[in-house]
Amino acid sequence: MRLKTDPILMTFIELRQAVGWLGILLPFVLAISLFILASCPIQNSISQYYYTQVGSYLTGTLCAVGLFLFEYKGYPGESDSKLCNFAAICAFGVAFIPMQLNIENVPCPECIVFFTKGNYWWRAFHFISAALLFLTMAYMSYFKFTLSYKEKINRGEKKYYRNMVYRICGATIFLCIIALLGYNIIKHFKPGFTINTLTFYLEAVMLIAFGTAWLVKGNGVKYLNDK
Repeated sequence: MRLKTDPILMTFIELRQAVGWLGILLPFVLAISLFILASCPIQNSISQYYYTQVGSYLTGTLCAVGLFLFEYKGYPGESDSKLCNFAAICAFGVAFIPMQLNIENVPCPECIVFFTKGNYWWRAFHFISAALLFLTMAYMSYFKFTLSYKEKINRGEKKYYRNMVYRICGATIFLCIIALLGYNIIKHFKPGFTINTLTFYLEAVMLIAFGTAWLVKGNGVKYLNDK
């Protein structure tokens, strides 16, 4: 099989799998590591871990994902490279522009090792970057991963099942974004309405969906690979 003998295509496969595993493992590593290190409960969001003892892991993982996305070129003549470059910029935006932390709403203030005061307007770019990152990944999963290269390559007998996974992952990310948007709109008009850790779990689901799509794309799930 060509995919096993072509070193260039193998590089693409490894990049896809690396992005996939980083996305899938991120929420688990953050939650478990912080619990082991400081007996801290799950934080209200993935971004809130930036201010904890595992903040460097969060930033490092986002940077690694960004670098992998920059390196991923996709097929010649396709828009995959531009989309991945845009997603990479968004990943760096999420990593280097921290969310605005309200220490009063933290489930366990003792778990926060530092925080900065002030409602800086530029921190809105953190959420804009995160939204654009997930929207780009949802689009790629639903519309790009389901295609065959110029529709000239044999799709393979399991391409149908892989496409089902891609579409489920893309739709899942999009629905989670809608749920987060609705939740924040309700919070805006009803400040007392808060569901702790809801944002964390929705973001975790999006990361798992994002990672699963890339893992399948990288032949990381043997059941879905063509022989």
